[in-house]
Amino acid sequence: MHGPFWQRFFEEAATRIFTAGGMIVDIGGGLRLDPRRGDRVNPNHQKQFGRFLADTRVQYRVTDYTGQFHPDFVEDIHALSFADSSIDGLFCMAVLEHVYDPKKAAEQVTRVLKPGGMGLLYVPFLYRYHATTTKDYLDYFRYSKDGIAYLFRGCREIEICPVRGLFESLLRFTPLHRIGILRWLLRCLDWSTARMRVVSEVQTSGYFIRIKK
Repeated sequence: MHGPFWQRFFEEAATRIFTAGGMIVDIGGGLRLDPRRGDRVNPNHQKQFGRFLADTRVQYRVTDYTGQFHPDFVEDIHALSFADSSIDGLFCMAVLEHVYDPKKAAEQVTRVLKPGGMGLLYVPFLYRYHATTTKDYLDYFRYSKDGIAYLFRGCREIEICPVRGLFESLLRFTPLHRIGILRWLLRCLDWSTARMRVVSEVQTSGYFIRIKK
């Protein structure tokens, strides 16, 4: 696996979820893994995890709040229709900033996971406002490590991994983030010393979260 440590964290956790098999629900379709069920496709995710779509041990299902992009289930994350302890694994990528009651949503995510089931989530912290122009997909919240720990306090395990450090996160607010060498230089600055690592772990673009019920 290549890339920064947060990318490795994501890849390792996602691989563990798919390898375990069973019913795997992608809430919001944020993996962008299957072009038949979503508005966009992530080619890197297809390359990494696309093989699991043909694995008979994996029942990969996509939910969305609207049927516009052909999900398997139209679901409100505040009131998921799945039975208690019925889901083997789940993804919830860049969804919780768009829900009006994150506490209820997190409780639903925890409720539907089987004991021992694993979830992988992403939430933003230092990130731009990104509601849709039609106002049907609003942008409500940002999440600190403390807030994440509270929301998923009912899980047996929770592991939180920062995505980008302070200066690289701030760069994302400008068009200059497209310059690769600049991203690399600021990434080095963010993580090169113990003092900056302490800062960057809490002043970050967002967090990958691995939960286990």
